[in-house]
Amino acid sequence: MATALWIVAAVVAVAVIVWRLRRANTTLETILREERERTEPVDTEPGDDEGPEAELAEPDDQPHSVGRQRWRH
Repeated sequence: MATALWIVAAVVAVAVIVWRLRRANTTLETILREERERTEPVDTEPGDDEGPEAELAEPDDQPHSVGRQRWRH
């Protein structure tokens, strides 16, 4: 009888964990979808030969938005 209670408790615990993870995944997908809809696509000028990739070629020497580390060459 005690073994059956432990098994039922374990199944309930797993079910709660799975339910919370699915809920978190749905929330994350909603946030990411809204963020994609909120951002505007980058427009390039007709005479611009470098395109948006040129901005990513050289890193900024500005502190990261989260920490205070700087890019070091």
